[in-house]
Amino acid sequence: MDIKHKIGEIRKLFSEKKFDEVLKKINAFSKIKERPSELSSLSGICKILKSNPTQKEIVSALTDFKDSYFKSKTSNNGLDSVCNYISTCILYSNNYPELFNYFNDAKILYDEAESNFGYNEKLYIAGLKLHKSILDYDKMREINASLVNNNTKHLTTLCRWAFINNYCYKWKQEDYFDFSKVLKEHFPSCQTESVSGLYFKDKEKIKIGFVSCNYNAAHSITYFMKEIIGNMDKKKFEIHAFDLGRYGKYNQPISEFKIKFDFWHELKDKSNQEVINFIQKNKIEILIDVISLTHPDRIGIFKNRISPLQISWLAYCNTVGFDTIDYLISDKYLVKDGEEKNYAEKIIKMSNIWSAHSGFSFIRKFQELPFLDSKQITFGSFNNFMKISDEVVETWSNILKKVKNSRLILKSSETYNYEIIKNKFKKLGVNNSIKILNKNDFENTEDHLNLYNKIDIALDTFPYTGVTTTFEALWKGIPVITMAGHNFKSRCGESILKNAKLESLICSDSDDYINKTLKLVRDIDNLKSLRKELFSNILKTPLFDNIKYTTEFEKILLTKYSEKIYK
Repeated sequence: MDIKHKIGEIRKLFSEKKFDEVLKKINAFSKIKERPSELSSLSGICKILKSNPTQKEIVSALTDFKDSYFKSKTSNNGLDSVCNYISTCILYSNNYPELFNYFNDAKILYDEAESNFGYNEKLYIAGLKLHKSILDYDKMREINASLVNNNTKHLTTLCRWAFINNYCYKWKQEDYFDFSKVLKEHFPSCQTESVSGLYFKDKEKIKIGFVSCNYNAAHSITYFMKEIIGNMDKKKFEIHAFDLGRYGKYNQPISEFKIKFDFWHELKDKSNQEVINFIQKNKIEILIDVISLTHPDRIGIFKNRISPLQISWLAYCNTVGFDTIDYLISDKYLVKDGEEKNYAEKIIKMSNIWSAHSGFSFIRKFQELPFLDSKQITFGSFNNFMKISDEVVETWSNILKKVKNSRLILKSSETYNYEIIKNKFKKLGVNNSIKILNKNDFENTEDHLNLYNKIDIALDTFPYTGVTTTFEALWKGIPVITMAGHNFKSRCGESILKNAKLESLICSDSDDYINKTLKLVRDIDNLKSLRKELFSNILKTPLFDNIKYTTEFEKILLTKYSEKIYK
């Protein structure tokens, strides 16, 4: 049997998904050094496509992809092998952190392939994911800009371009607005029925639907929505949840959340057209977008006029750009007067916070300053590591240098190679003051919240400020230092602290950030008092006053719906 025939036979087995047989045939065909590039590539693919591949099999697959690339660096097979190498590292590193050791090789392969191939959409998308994993924001932005400028049609990449600019000060709100006009043209339109027949002026209840992909137990969306939905007047509203999420075995929506709704619809396996048909069949009159650009495959639903009134809330703190979304819920701190023109949606400004938090079901127990026992000031930030920009690293490092014997505890909701973030601080000489907690050691929510007991002062990121982490810290009675922002997304910390009556902890620039932190540190008695005051009073503020928030939320929905009916 000649070589071409053997390879053809192997290809046929691969197309039939007989992966074990493919591997046997390839191993019998030749040793790895003598193997054609294509077969090395197929060998690697078969190893990762097997059900539940072991770490050993994944490492072996990486060896195959690397071998395949080196044998055909300038061919399509070589290109595919580099992309497969990168994807495999990213896909399995959460389960096998040892794979982070292979990310350096992935970067070397990517750099060489980029030089060999120049602009290539498939390669650049893989490179974008790679540089996100290794926290190289500047390269991420460079690659993403190239993809956008070369008119990529890849929706996730286009939406990521809007997100990635939240990590820096390069875009003004006008830039977000201008890009949203371009972005919306990439979403396909679906067939819809006229919404005129959905107005029921005389019926008792208005049908309202909340659409999300993130109703899972651990997601912050649940903690913001739970009590608000539960407090809504069921005599006025019939409340539907449209659940489009795909969750892990242990991360399903909790029953305590699901029962807050009158109806819960699981639509994860439905196409966007089928979801639209289902929503219209249920005659939903007010449809709330809790998806936004976080799920590019689903937000396109809202490009269509499905319900008489469509509102964006919670998921993405900026304009989506669809003229079919009538309103964006904000507050008086997030969108300043005169900035409304830079949003496709009309802006609803809540009197206080743009969304109240439900808090947590655990018993709150006051904890004194950790400093009193440790005699060491402990700073903390549990924000995603992508938010820790170079400017943030420099600012925090200056604080650590000025506060002797201090330390900074970091923890991210995502898994990263911790050496990467440590090296950012190492360059500024403070890596010994950094302690990184492994998220896998604290999967329980209560354990996660108890970690705040170790922190004297929480440090917020900027310009992409924290939201959930700031609410959590304040719920525990921990003061948070934040930076004033330049748009909706960067002002979330500012809005939270103003609603908590903590304006003195809002900073105007890096120097101010350092000085206000030092002021807290140098007056331990005041810091003790602030912690006690926070713990005693924070639940009385608009941040956690779900009843007051719900009352205003309902009033706004009824008012805007009436305006639609009677205009």
